[in-house]
Amino acid sequence: MRRQCVIGANVDKEGRLCGDVKVVQPAVFGGSTSATASVSGGAGLAREFSLRLASPWGSCDSDFEVLRKTQEESACGYASLCTQALLELGGFHASGCAWRLYGDWSLRDLDPKGGPTRYPSMQLQSERLRSLKTSVKLRTSWYTPRSQVRLSAEVAGPPGDVTFVRTEAQAELSMPLGRIWTLPWQGHASAACGLLFPAGRSCPQDRFHLGGASGLAALKGFAEHGAEPRAPCARRKDEDTAEDAQGGEAMASLFASASAPCRLLPVDGARLLCFLGCGVLRSNRAERLRASAGLGVAIPLGPGSLELTFAQPLRYSSHDVLQKWQLGLRLQLME
Repeated sequence: MRRQCVIGANVDKEGRLCGDVKVVQPAVFGGSTSATASVSGGAGLAREFSLRLASPWGSCDSDFEVLRKTQEESACGYASLCTQALLELGGFHASGCAWRLYGDWSLRDLDPKGGPTRYPSMQLQSERLRSLKTSVKLRTSWYTPRSQVRLSAEVAGPPGDVTFVRTEAQAELSMPLGRIWTLPWQGHASAACGLLFPAGRSCPQDRFHLGGASGLAALKGFAEHGAEPRAPCARRKDEDTAEDAQGGEAMASLFASASAPCRLLPVDGARLLCFLGCGVLRSNRAERLRASAGLGVAIPLGPGSLELTFAQPLRYSSHDVLQKWQLGLRLQLME
């Protein structure tokens, strides 16, 4: 295998579009170890520089990665800068379970920036601005032709200065619904939940969010991070609303849809869909259930589908940020 340079477009774990440049050098030490250097950037002013060494280790795959990344969380009013060293081991069990074990050392800086029309909220300014996370995380996945399940658990503690247990669960199920109006309909259901148990006050980077068209916390009909508690900010202009999304330490969401081939679009695999979604996120106080329903068009794209949807929020709070028309990527659960 020769040295390669690849320029491409991709999506991150949250379903956001990003572009990257990768240089791959095989046989770095004359053996099976390969090195990959990459630079990527995309939506949310995300930037990442990384160097990865990959090598088989017995029946497992092993990776060691050093990276520095910046993520702009504009809805939350801050930018996160992280310098990270990550050790990964992964493999497959005879039962069909895929697993990955992560050892993580991260130095994280929080920059309260507010937004173009607002200053940072007082709650955001009182958060810890620098934290050191050392953690171990285990992720397992099971796949069948019609269903997928993923479970993960992360434990953080000394020598880092943040201590917590964070768990996530995701499941998807697809099934044929039969022919309705001469069209073959397909049903799809997915569920996700997460719990964060911090020792003391949690860091914003570790909390869960709710709202948006893509990712674990997706809830159509709401803007990204738009269906959760918000803190008031000082305004740069009197006529502008000014609030920072706060996130929460417990999250649950459900999504159900039915789809059929769309013969109006000259695109292979295009489908019409109708859907219903709901979710709830809890912080230091109870939050009401949010729900929405809508229609849309889905086009196959890589490991998921590109969806143009119109959603009508059915249950929401007065401080929520609504967004009825959305374009987003819905990804399948993959390693």
